[in-house]
Amino acid sequence: MSTRQPLDFFDCAVPGGGGNAPTAPLTAKEKQALIWCYQGKTSWEIARIQNCSVSTINFHFSNIRRKFAVSSRSTALLKAIEAGVIAIAEIDSRGAHERD
Repeated sequence: MSTRQPLDFFDCAVPGGGGNAPTAPLTAKEKQALIWCYQGKTSWEIARIQNCSVSTINFHFSNIRRKFAVSSRSTALLKAIEAGVIAIAEIDSRGAHERD
């Protein structure tokens, strides 16, 4: 079994590299869910903050993963940051409990 990866495999690891942008734009709720995820919130906590069900939040994350063509929430978060969909500087400058 070979562990060699094609050279274009690493394009997505570099900011501005290929494969960073989502296939479709994220909705406002999807961006908010990613921001709360960045702050360490669980689906249950995000649902309480956004006043919706856990199923709705998980649906948002399912759509986010599909749009970025990734299989995990953390990878989707990384791709969103690399693509500039969410800006860390803006998140860190707001209060931790401040709502949009």
